Amino acid sequence: MNKHKILVADDYGEEFYEELAKYGEVVKAIDIDDDVQLDDVTILVVRSKTKVNQKLVERMQNLKCVITATHGIDHIDLDYLKEKGIEFYNIPVQSYDVAQGVMAYILAHSTNLVEGDRSMKREEWKKKELRGCRVKGKTLGIIGYGRIGKEVARMASALKMNVVVYDPYVEDKEFAVTLDELLKTSDFITIHVPLTEETKHMIGRNEISKMKDRAYLINTARGGIIDEEALLDALRKRKLSGVALDVYERQPPFGNELTNRLIKDERVIATPHSIGQTIEAIEEKGEGVIKTIKDHIKASL
Repeated sequence: MNKHKILVADDYGEEFYEELAKYGEVVKAIDIDDDVQLDDVTILVVRSKTKVNQKLVERMQNLKCVITATHGIDHIDLDYLKEKGIEFYNIPVQSYDVAQGVMAYILAHSTNLVEGDRSMKREEWKKKELRGCRVKGKTLGIIGYGRIGKEVARMASALKMNVVVYDPYVEDKEFAVTLDELLKTSDFITIHVPLTEETKHMIGRNEISKMKDRAYLINTARGGIIDEEALLDALRKRKLSGVALDVYERQPPFGNELTNRLIKDERVIATPHSIGQTIEAIEEKGEGVIKTIKDHIKASL
């Protein structure tokens, strides 16, 4: 019998689990609670909702490998994994898919798509009131120029948008500007940075005040990068024309009064951290996880 026990704290198709079973005993636990037996787990597969911290790792005395199929790794205590000698891998496969979602938000806003649909369901014919705008020639500010940021820039350029980028950790950027310049000049702003102590609430009242009046703000990165109270106030004062949110400070967010007010605002498009969840991305994610486990086992022999 294979010595590996693989705990998968995520949702995959049956073919994934059948293939994974070739490399060890597979256990599914979408939510890891105190009732789940963890002592003999050797490989842990997670997504962002599972916090791989000291408390969890201490329940896994035989843990040898952690894999997350995400771009962000703020849910992983890398220092503690290194201290315990546990291998870590991340599989960021959804760059195109998240970028596609960002462009969908932009196009939905510029065409009044959401309000058009809502008004029709209310039997309101708002043909004259719903005037959109061309995205051609509009400036898109991209905060964070990693894999996703680059893909967003490519798609926006194809739509003939002007692209500007702020990322102090990436050199030789074709569209590089300061954060202040990006905030002041962008018609649309999209965020693609990890959540760290440095980026926590990096978009707050001061930053929003510098944005163009009627700018449109998008966050598909991590909740907590935007100060939600400041964001709600900006909507109330009509500083921003709208917001698209795929992530929230607390997830799921429904128990938080402030976040609920944001979600229910008609100028907010809110999605459940799902904008990059395409069929193709999920399949590719599964393939990447299996390959990583196969390579890890081979290297450990």
